[in-house]
Amino acid sequence: MTKPLSPAIPEDPAALPPGEAPLAELEEALPFSFARPAEALAESISQVGLLRPLLVQREGSRLKLLAGNLRRRALQLLGRSAAPAVFLPPATPDALALALADNLGRPVNPAETALVWRRLVETRGQAEAEKLAGLLGLDQAPKLRRQNFQAAALPPRGLLALAEGRLDLAAAARLANWPEADQDAVLGLFERLNPSLSNRRIWLDLLEDLARREGLSPADLLSDPDIAASEAEAEARGRPAAEAAARDFLFRRRNPLLAELRKKRAARLRALNLPPSARLALDPQFEDLSFSLTLAFSNLDEFRVLADWLNGLPGQAGFRDLLDDSHD
Repeated sequence: MTKPLSPAIPEDPAALPPGEAPLAELEEALPFSFARPAEALAESISQVGLLRPLLVQREGSRLKLLAGNLRRRALQLLGRSAAPAVFLPPATPDALALALADNLGRPVNPAETALVWRRLVETRGQAEAEKLAGLLGLDQAPKLRRQNFQAAALPPRGLLALAEGRLDLAAAARLANWPEADQDAVLGLFERLNPSLSNRRIWLDLLEDLARREGLSPADLLSDPDIAASEAEAEARGRPAAEAAARDFLFRRRNPLLAELRKKRAARLRALNLPPSARLALDPQFEDLSFSLTLAFSNLDEFRVLADWLNGLPGQAGFRDLLDDSHD
């Protein structure tokens, strides 16, 4: 386990010569304010003033903003052009570690973690970034680091979905490798239907497989009028129905024969005369024709009734037909 570096803070940063930093000239060293609105902080600053100066490092004629991205944005909303800042000299050791420590005193969203990790790797190299990985919680998971590096390449729309928890890291990293038009199409689908995180990964599987099989892009597949018609038809029944319609469209297109078998089996299930306390259902996995049986009872008498029904189930013609479907 890599031990996080202890930032080498100057003996008394507050004793450094005070100064004003020109807000427009500050270059963001680490993107720690992604997807965070600055309006509330601006209101606070307007009432009580700026309680903490910005942390800035000089690099020749350039000024690197190490800490205070959100404060800078809030001040700009208030029309300010400069702000009090502590200026660290170029030779300050572990300045980035100091910036990390300053910013990680509050919750960090997944997009910020991804963006900061990629920035560290690109500016300081893999070895130096790994020394700082512990401060980001990435000290023991190389796979997690790779996914963060990839996810940071998403456009703002995708990063916002990651920041807000509408896209998990694995899906974000995968989507970041797609062409921009495909990213936009998939993100639009996710925004309209808001499927579960697990369903998003399944949909990416379906789209990638279909794209390879049919020689089309995911954007082309999602522009099919049939999928829009399926969504529109189900929309009146609510978002879950629209989500199911889009999922079923992709599934039927990739597995037409299997989809037909599932449809046939679902009809047979509906035709069975099940008692209210028994539930026979298709397995939710898209490529599985198996089914599950759930029995609900609260006492021994109810269980005996269900046991009698269960013993007679194999003799029902509809149940035998249901089992025969698995051999089609």
